[in-house]
Amino acid sequence: MRRFIVKILYFLIFSIALATFMMLMVKNEWSKNSHEVNVAFAYKKLEELKDTNKIVIVSGSNGAFSINSKIISETMSMPVINTSTHAGIGVRMQFEIYKDLLKKGDIIVFCPEYYSSQSRLYGEGALFRILSTHIPKAYLKMSAKQWRHTFKYIAPHFTESLKAINCKPFEGPYSARSINKFGDISYKRGPQEFKTTYNFKGNMDKETLSYYQYLHDYSKDHGLYLVYLPPCLNESNFFHQKNQIDSLTFFMEQNEIPFQADPYRYVFPDSLFFDTPYHMTTKGAELRTLVLIDDLKQLIDTNHF
Repeated sequence: MRRFIVKILYFLIFSIALATFMMLMVKNEWSKNSHEVNVAFAYKKLEELKDTNKIVIVSGSNGAFSINSKIISETMSMPVINTSTHAGIGVRMQFEIYKDLLKKGDIIVFCPEYYSSQSRLYGEGALFRILSTHIPKAYLKMSAKQWRHTFKYIAPHFTESLKAINCKPFEGPYSARSINKFGDISYKRGPQEFKTTYNFKGNMDKETLSYYQYLHDYSKDHGLYLVYLPPCLNESNFFHQKNQIDSLTFFMEQNEIPFQADPYRYVFPDSLFFDTPYHMTTKGAELRTLVLIDDLKQLIDTNHF
């Protein structure tokens, strides 16, 4: 009887593992035709420039929509690769996917969104949508903790992918066609009205903090220049969440991984934002980029690298 039960358990484990594998192998047609293709594009560009010093932007969609990499490249006289994509992929994978392609002397501009919970460290549903569709080999870089935290998103990913099975190439800011050669969203966009209000935490959980510290140590050990900058944010959300952002800023300073620029520098009028508090208009992206360049130059001039 005991042997029979063990066999049943092995069969169930095998069945669950096989079903999980099959669900992970399903590509999402919407993602295939969307700006999320930038993950594979950025990986290819980094492979091509593996032996060349460069500026690499690591961020959620605030980096995709709100940075003009061409201006950075021309001003700093260095190649720029913007790896930014949907923040739901998680901060951990935003770095782990590409870290083996970085070269000593590379400048890593790290500007994740203000979210600081485990869901933004390990990822959400977008994690599986992006990896399965664009870079399945990155699953090998997921940690055991990450699998445990995100396992619940696998079945929804499968269902979502089935619903999107007939998705065709489309136009607009979220289209794959909107990605330029740097990895930015180049679609021309003006201001839109939106009522999104975020609620941030004034600190980080231990695992997220630990990973940020790991990023700092890894960069130092491998000769990378990590520049940790605040994300852009519209005025309405910033002042709605001012106390939480101030608390988070203080928390980061206390743990010796501070922002290397004042968050207030990256607050812009609502009229410079497109469809979310992190997505800027074309003009807004240019203005944010000029601030970012000033900060980079100051860090270089003051030997913070």
